[in-house]
Amino acid sequence: TALGWVKPEIDETLRQARLGIEAWAEDPADDAAMRGCADHLHQVVGTLRTLELQAPAMVADEMERLALALAGGGVAQREDACATLMRGVVQLPDYLERLQGGHRDIPIVLLPLLNELRAARGADALQQDALPSLLVEPTEAELEHARGSLAGRNRALLDTVSAALKEDLLRVKD
Repeated sequence: TALGWVKPEIDETLRQARLGIEAWAEDPADDAAMRGCADHLHQVVGTLRTLELQAPAMVADEMERLALALAGGGVAQREDACATLMRGVVQLPDYLERLQGGHRDIPIVLLPLLNELRAARGADALQQDALPSLLVEPTEAELEHARGSLAGRNRALLDTVSAALKEDLLRVKD
């Protein structure tokens, strides 16, 4: 129930972070846009930790770290990193919506996203044991449902925004 109270604010904060990513993609010299994105992600991290949602908080924390690395020029593959960051900003609300709907937190489905975010900034991949443990192992059906939530309603938005970001980055590069 606590997630239900703050979910609209989390969604809005993630939307603001997405706008920062889009602004930075249009003008990569605008480090303030990406730093603003990182600030929004920092707020999400704190909220998720307060709610004791450790795995989603880990995702938001990795997104914040990647945003700061992008703003600081510490990422070699900026286009890929930007797309990965955008994927996180779009998928996290879907996962939280699943939790809000009463489904269990299944951190293992977030591991691929976590590792993509880490790889984008050159950090080592995490192993499954680095995730918060569940007292009960999820069933195969629960795993499939949780994976499906990450490719849920925001998938079309992700595809559209990713295409626009790539176009903007290519235009800026040219």
